[in-house]
Amino acid sequence: MPNPNATASHEFSGVARHRAYGLIWQLPLACPELRAAPPDRAPDVVARWDDVPPAPPSALAAGPLRQVTKEEARFGLPGVARLLVRGGNEILVERQPDADDEMVRLLLLGTGAALLLHQRGLLPLHASAIVTPAGAVLFMGHSGAGKSTLLNEFLRRGYPMLAEDLAAVRLDADGVAWVEPGVQITKLWADSAAALGQPTEGLPRVRPELEKFVVPVTGPLATAAVRLAAIYVLATHNQPTIVLEERRDARKFNALLDHTWQKLVVKRMELHGAHFQRAVAVANQARIVRVSRPEGEFRLTELADAVEVDFTNNLQSLLSNHREIRE
Repeated sequence: MPNPNATASHEFSGVARHRAYGLIWQLPLACPELRAAPPDRAPDVVARWDDVPPAPPSALAAGPLRQVTKEEARFGLPGVARLLVRGGNEILVERQPDADDEMVRLLLLGTGAALLLHQRGLLPLHASAIVTPAGAVLFMGHSGAGKSTLLNEFLRRGYPMLAEDLAAVRLDADGVAWVEPGVQITKLWADSAAALGQPTEGLPRVRPELEKFVVPVTGPLATAAVRLAAIYVLATHNQPTIVLEERRDARKFNALLDHTWQKLVVKRMELHGAHFQRAVAVANQARIVRVSRPEGEFRLTELADAVEVDFTNNLQSLLSNHREIRE
């Protein structure tokens, strides 16, 4: 098998062009989870197969398998690939010989995209997103919190999908927060898929050893950025009921910091000042609500009902907040 990292012509054969996170991406492999890019647009980001050079002596460790300087970030996943993300416009992908395409795409469009978005001045949040009449509503939480499951329930209710797992928030010239369309497929554990009535037979797995599947979206998909309205932070507690509590003041800001993708790299890339300002700006204009459910009980319908009632009841105030920002 030829080594894709050593085949120069591979850069030009099979190149795929996609649109995601408000950017045009030129990628070394097709990504069906992204929309196609218009052919007349120059790429904002170019990713290509190549060997990743060793980190310079000035690089700092930023967690396992990460080395970071002000200009670039390296990240590796054993058995899959190593990435070098630099300048906010380039990603080198050193693919391992037996790496599966699905795993390479997950790494590239997850960690790779998050690192690049930091470099470009966006706020990448660990969140899924839908479109509501008030604007973009995010479901934010750590791995296993139920972001994708809740997202799929709202897709079943007819809300358009905006992003899954990684939500890119951009501040425009007036400081208004917008959420860019991102990856537009979902990933579900087998038990979540069963609760949603989603068959998994024939669907690709996220990893061969996991009962987690890549699920195509059949409902409406957002094609343009949507103004941010509200963020629901998913959590558990030892109480028997589902509780919604609006975050205020510093707790709003801390929620955004806690759920920033690749937050360990921010300071080492000397981006902590700008990141702080972006988080403050987003916290000042978004309604942020902590949603606590009983530990060990997801209670999907009840959870989705509570969230839907909350953003519906606060629709007018969210729209009023948008008008105040414009004025």
